[in-house]
Amino acid sequence: MELSSFNPNFESKVAQGTALPQEWLNALRSGSKQALAKAITLTESTKEDDRQLARTLVQHCERTGSSLRIGITGVPGVGKSTFIDQLGTFLIQQKNKKVAVLAVDPSSGRSGGSILGDKTRMAQLVLNDAAYIRPIPSRKELGGVASGLSEAIVLSEEAGFDVVFIETVGVGQSETDVTELVDVIVFLLLPNSGDDLQGIKRGIMEEVHIVAVNKSEGDQLMAAKKTKMLLDAVLQIMPGPIEVELREVLLCSAETGQGIAELWTAVEQLQQRLNDSSCLQENRKQQKVKRFHRLLNQMLQDSFFQNPTIAEHLVQVADDVACGKIDAYQAALNMFQQKK
Repeated sequence: MELSSFNPNFESKVAQGTALPQEWLNALRSGSKQALAKAITLTESTKEDDRQLARTLVQHCERTGSSLRIGITGVPGVGKSTFIDQLGTFLIQQKNKKVAVLAVDPSSGRSGGSILGDKTRMAQLVLNDAAYIRPIPSRKELGGVASGLSEAIVLSEEAGFDVVFIETVGVGQSETDVTELVDVIVFLLLPNSGDDLQGIKRGIMEEVHIVAVNKSEGDQLMAAKKTKMLLDAVLQIMPGPIEVELREVLLCSAETGQGIAELWTAVEQLQQRLNDSSCLQENRKQQKVKRFHRLLNQMLQDSFFQNPTIAEHLVQVADDVACGKIDAYQAALNMFQQKK
C-alpha cells in the first residue's frame, strides 16, 4: 500500500512559510506522511500564525469522522505500545487498513518535547508504509491526553488513515478525558490485576467498551484466566458506556499475537452496534459540544490572566492570601470583579 511522497516544491514552500492552505490540504489528501507530520507540528506550535494555519486546515478538512477512533489505555507496564504494534500490523496485513497512532508521551521537563519511548516499542509499524506513528507530548497535562490531539485526529483522517489509535499516558481517574476524542476505548490489564481492582478508578471502568487481559501467555495464562473471572463478575454489576450491554473480558497476548484477531472481531461487532443504534453519531455530537465548552473555558481563562490589571495585582494579592491578610475566596472575588 504505497503512500504519496512529499512534493519537494511544497516542502520548499513550507520551509519559506509561503505554502497556501489548499496546498497543505492537497498534500494531506495525497497521503503524504511528511505533510501530516508538519501539519500536526503546527497544532503544537506556540506561534499564533502556525496555530491559525492549523485551525484553517482543520476547518477545511473533508474527511472528518471517516476513521474509527480507538483509545488504548491501561496501567503502566501493561504493554500498550506492543499491543498497538501487534493489532495495527494485523489490521494492515489482514484487513487492508491504514493505521495512524497518536501516542501521548510524558513530556521532557526541560524542552517540553515527548520522550519518544512508545515509538521504539512499535518495531513492526514504524517500518510499515501503511502506518504513521506520532508521539504527542503531554506537556504535563492531566487526563492522559494532550492539547491539539483532537486536531491531530482530524488531520490523520484527512491523510486517509482508516483507524486512528490514541494511546494515553497511563490510567487514572482523569484518564476519562480520552472519551471526548474516541469512539471505542480498549482497557488493558495485566494478569493478577484482579487483586488490585481497588486501585483501578471506577470512572475509567465505566467508560471502557472492551476489557482485555494482556500478556496472557505461558506461565501467566492461569493468572490471566483468574483475572478474567473476577473482572467478568465485576462488570456484571458495573454500568458501562452502553448500559444495555454486558462487557466480556478478553484474553490476549501482544507478544505472541494470540487473541488479537478475536479482539478486533469484538471491536467490529461493537462498531456495527454503535452505527445501527446511532450511538456513534450521537457520541460524536456530544464530543463536539464538550470540546466547545473546554475551548471556551480555556479562552476565558487566558483572557482573564492576560488582562494587564489582573497581571499587575496578581502577585501582591497572592502574597496577601499567603500571609492571611485576606481569605482566598474574597481575594478571588475581588480580582474577578476588578476584571469587570
